[in-house]
Amino acid sequence: MRILHTSDWHIGRRFKGVDLAEYQRRALNWLIDVVRREHVDVVCVSGDVYDSPMPSAASVDILDDALTRLSSIVDDAGRPAVDVIVTPGNHDSARKLGFGAHMMRDNVHLRCSIDDIATPVVVTRPRTASPAAADGAPGENGVGGRRGSTAVETLAVYAVPYLDPDIARPTLRAMLTDAHADAASILRSHEGVMGAAMSLIRADIARRRASNPRMRTVMMAHAFVSGANPSDSERSIAVGGVDSVPAAMFAGSGLDYLALGHLHRAQKVTIPQDGRGAGGAGRTPVARYSGSLLAYSFSEGCVPPREGNGKGVVIVDMDDNHADAAEPSIRTLDVESGEPPLVQLRGTPDELLGPLAERHARDWVSVTVVCDAYPHGMYQKIDAAYDHALEKRFDIRRRSRTDGGDRAMANLHEAHSEIDVLKDFVRYTLHRDPTVDETAVLRQAVERTLGETDDGPVKDSAEKSSAAKGSATKTAAGKPAGKGRD
Repeated sequence: MRILHTSDWHIGRRFKGVDLAEYQRRALNWLIDVVRREHVDVVCVSGDVYDSPMPSAASVDILDDALTRLSSIVDDAGRPAVDVIVTPGNHDSARKLGFGAHMMRDNVHLRCSIDDIATPVVVTRPRTASPAAADGAPGENGVGGRRGSTAVETLAVYAVPYLDPDIARPTLRAMLTDAHADAASILRSHEGVMGAAMSLIRADIARRRASNPRMRTVMMAHAFVSGANPSDSERSIAVGGVDSVPAAMFAGSGLDYLALGHLHRAQKVTIPQDGRGAGGAGRTPVARYSGSLLAYSFSEGCVPPREGNGKGVVIVDMDDNHADAAEPSIRTLDVESGEPPLVQLRGTPDELLGPLAERHARDWVSVTVVCDAYPHGMYQKIDAAYDHALEKRFDIRRRSRTDGGDRAMANLHEAHSEIDVLKDFVRYTLHRDPTVDETAVLRQAVERTLGETDDGPVKDSAEKSSAAKGSATKTAAGKPAGKGRD
């Protein structure tokens, strides 16, 4: 059985204001081609399909097109060749993603309900083929065998949606029986709800393997498993200050492969051995995060930089020739999305506008300018040197003229009023005292913010509007507004 593991598509996401839809389409087109070329049997999408619980119509169209094309792939006999299993992540609305799941094609499984976590999607494929053989019998859940098979291999996929502790606990408590040690209490934590889910899944695996020792098992989960390495682009799922699930929770579970989503860096997670041996219910899974289809933060860029930013999918091959099964065979394929390299650059103005700009002019860059004083016009110079300068930062290492220390910044902590803070900020930024006009503008800003003037409360909205219009005609330097930013 061949599985393609992917996750964190985040359809509809923008990166620093850039619409990523075209790159997401390219990535999904490539993925569909891989499924055909590699003769993949099962596609597992482990959460965060959309970037928002309220996806746009364009985002829905992208997903609909991908699922339709994947589910339309057929074998030589004209039968559906691929089962697609999708679970929601913390960015998705489980209810909206799962709407109409019962009306989907038989080989598209949107598993969005907590009630279904211990009822796997069971996929069967022929172990050996013979044109003269009878039709293969359909497997459990109606996912059928193939014509010409004398025997079938069976894969059970436990598709676990993102488990929000506050939402999942009542349902899981109702599902657990007195036979489960966790029935009495489920802690309000990711560890608590995942532990309850694992109790149910372990019991189901043991029951099924009793009648089919060769059955292989996969669990899809959207969680932060301890020991993994996050990036800057995942949304925190912390509850009570804790956001991780112990890796040891999956040891000896009977699972063969743990298909993880949530973290955007592709990586293997080490699951400690349970000590009960590899066979039977005591198996400990190979666990991996597939990573996201695209890079969604500069921390996900490659060194050296390259197109696609090293994103990939995982191909998992399982052999059920022996009851005491060997580890799955794992390989990764780089996604061909066309997403430009993400590069973080740091240097002096001369370095950033010279050699670095020559090398990275067409990349997507985050620029940090290191200087002793703010270089006027640097924003425009960076934009002229780089096609896509998506972040601009300044590391100004100015020292005070009087004592060599960073006195202006220290003054911010010693200020006694709002206007003192603003005046000291001008001193720190421009290295001089604010002018009379600048001080007047700052004072008006403070008064508007506090909702009062020296003579008392502002009387009505018209007076507020008039004051705002008057101050908006000047910048902090007393010049007409509307000029480009330096």
